[in-house]
Amino acid sequence: MLELIAAATIIATALVPALRVMGESLRISRELEIGALMTSACVSRLEHEMAKSAASWDLANSSGDLAAEGQASVKYTVVKGDSVAEGGIPDTLMAITVTVWNDRNENDVLDAGEPSVTYGTKIPNLRNYQDTASE
Repeated sequence: MLELIAAATIIATALVPALRVMGESLRISRELEIGALMTSACVSRLEHEMAKSAASWDLANSSGDLAAEGQASVKYTVVKGDSVAEGGIPDTLMAITVTVWNDRNENDVLDAGEPSVTYGTKIPNLRNYQDTASE
């Protein structure tokens, strides 16, 4: 009986740290999954906005979430402008910045400590883009 109790104690002593490590690895795996999703969504949204803006010189900012992809807590904002202050040249060069973040507290605002991904680019206002889009 003492051998059984000793064996159970040894097994329990080994299992507790192993379960803690498994829980931590699951948490890290989930964070990596969300990070990859945010990066992919950021690039995708940037490409979409580039195409739309190049075709029509659309300067409208936008925001939303990834609820359609099953991730309602992942939000994005798109900021576009052609002013010098925004990094552009009026009617000539547009700056586009996309930020995607995991809105952990669901307040629709990027707060300190919430993981985020930001990409930006600039596009010229070329008549060729607009002609191609209208075909």
